[in-house]
Formats: sequence, C-alpha cells, structure tokens
Amino acid sequence: MTTKVPAVHGRINDLDSHLQVPISRWGEVFGDATARFGERYAHIPFFDDTDEPELNAESVWTTKSTAAPGACTPEGRLAALDVMGIERQLIFPQVILAASAWGNHPNAAPVLREYNDAVLHWTAAGSGRLRPTALLNLTTIEGAIAEAERVAAGGARAVLLQDGIAPGGFSPAAAEVDPLWALLAEAGMPVTFHIGGQEGFFASDAWPNANALRPGGFSTGEPVGPHMLATMHLPVQNYLAAMLYGGVFDRHPGLRVGVIELGAMWVGPFVDLLEDRLQMSRRLRDGLQRRPAEVFVDQIRVTPFFWERTARQIQRYGMPEIYAFSTDFPHPEGGTDPIGRLADDIGPLGDDAVEAFFVRNAQLLLPA
Repeated sequence: MTTKVPAVHGRINDLDSHLQVPISRWGEVFGDATARFGERYAHIPFFDDTDEPELNAESVWTTKSTAAPGACTPEGRLAALDVMGIERQLIFPQVILAASAWGNHPNAAPVLREYNDAVLHWTAAGSGRLRPTALLNLTTIEGAIAEAERVAAGGARAVLLQDGIAPGGFSPAAAEVDPLWALLAEAGMPVTFHIGGQEGFFASDAWPNANALRPGGFSTGEPVGPHMLATMHLPVQNYLAAMLYGGVFDRHPGLRVGVIELGAMWVGPFVDLLEDRLQMSRRLRDGLQRRPAEVFVDQIRVTPFFWERTARQIQRYGMPEIYAFSTDFPHPEGGTDPIGRLADDIGPLGDDAVEAFFVRNAQLLLPA
C-alpha cells in the first residue's frame, strides 16, 4: 500500500499518467481508424488486459497497464484519483497510439483526430481534474495550428509534441513556428514533451543496435533499452536549447512547457552549461531578457523519476520551483509507492519543499 502524506493528500497534482485503453476497446473509445491500427498489437497481453480488480488503496497502485482501476474511463479515473489523494492529473496517450498519429502516412490524420476527440470527451467529463494532452502532428506548421485551434475551441487544456523532430522542418525558434507558440500561449495550453517522442532525433538507428543496448520487450519488464535510458533526455535538451537561446520564451512569456518522464538529473548541469555558454556570444548576452535559470523557473516544469535524488539536485543547483511530482499511472515504471519514495527524498528539505513538489510547482501546467 502506498504511503499517504497527510499534509498534501487530496491536493496532489500529478504531471504524468496515461490513458490506457485495452486494444479490444479502441474502436469503441476512439474510432475505426484507431481500431484498425491497433490490430497489429492485439496479441500482446500488456495492451489488452481487461481483468480490472476492485478499486482500493492497494489495487490502484499495484495493478498496472490496461487492467488498472480507472485506466480507460474518465469516471473510473476520477474514482482512482480520490483513492490516490490526487486533485488534478495530466494524462498522456499510449505511446504506440501517439506514434501512429505523429506519422506521415494516410492513417495518421484520422487516428490523431479520433484520439483528440477522446481527449475532448475526457476533459469535459473530468470536472477540471482530468487534463489529457491533445496530440499535434508537426509535419506542417499549418496543420498543427489548425488542429490546435480545433482542440482549444473544444476545451483541451494541454498538447503533446514530439521532441525528436524539427517542427514543420524549422527550428523551434524560427519565425515560421512563432504563430503556433503564440496560439498555445494565448489559449493557455501548455506544451508537453514525453518519453516516446524522441523518434527522428538520431540520424542513424544503429546506436542501440547491440544485444546489450536493445529493449527487452514488454514481456521482460524492460521495454526501454539501456541506450534509451542514457540518451532519452538529449532530444528535449536540443529542443529547449533552441527555444531558450532563440528567444521563444521571451517572445511568448505565457508559454508553459512540461518535460515529462524524461528524468530530471540532467536539468541542473544543462542550465549551468547554457548559462556558461552565454559568455561566448554577445548576441545572446545582449538579446535575451532573462537567464536560462530564470526561464526554467518561470515557464518550465520537469518530473523526476521516483528513484532519482531530486533533493540533492535542488541542493546542488537550486531551482526548487521546477521539479514536480508524477505517478506514471498505470505504467509499471511508476512503481507502487511513488508518493512515499519521493516524499522520503524531498521531506528532509522541509514542509514547504514538500508542498511545492507535490502541489504548488505543478500548478504552472495544471492551473485551476
């Protein structure tokens, strides 16, 4: 049974969870295009377990994937949040579904639209507590803007982008992309980056192609390979470096960004590097309105893995405002006691640090 932290129980903000629908229900929940895409995965039990146990304080943390209580309906998710002590939750798609919607093939557009229609349904049914992320396909900026306008009008509260590709073939700091950032800032829809969006960053797929580096597969409990574990943060560092040095956050002070399930131990050294490199460019020193550390505090939030030593990172590098809690519900990688593990780490920093980590910091991405 997970640890309960009385000071924050019932008020916790969770920046990472997943809409985990059994593949046999994809047609019902999303639509025909998504159901056809899912047929290739229907033989994998991890993706289609429907034997959901009774919801209680143990099952909600120990049952994983599509069988977890509240994994696939908004009503069930709200009940699960009550048991977990969570007030609001950011919700991401199944990665295989996002991969299809982000593709450059005839089926991508209908899968993306069907998924985003489900996002609008969950948002409306969530009473402000459920914040599923709408998908944007950045094959073209115009297409992404059109879909962002549609989902914003429908009530969506956040979007998910790939960090492994240049948006529309442009730098994220290019003038051609600014209309998208302006739209998202004006609509109050945070931009999120999440593990699974790094496809395309490496020009060659040879790097993890060795027995010791490949994923083990879902049946082994190691769907993420050792090479990805060591490099998963590199695409988002690249993306953020372009945005920070390119002045995107200065031009769009209302733009908010979440870096989710990519770890957080890289952030302090990354910000140190960016601030050090400012000394090498007069254009950056004269042109940027704020230091990279200030931008992170003002506009960016990052979720650490539950085993990371986040308190140590805060002590070394400061910026306590940027780190925020996540469960990864209902994925196994989130563990069975994320509240307890992270409270043990953050707790020695004091009551205000616990309040910030579990509640306050995430409000940038999950405003009331």
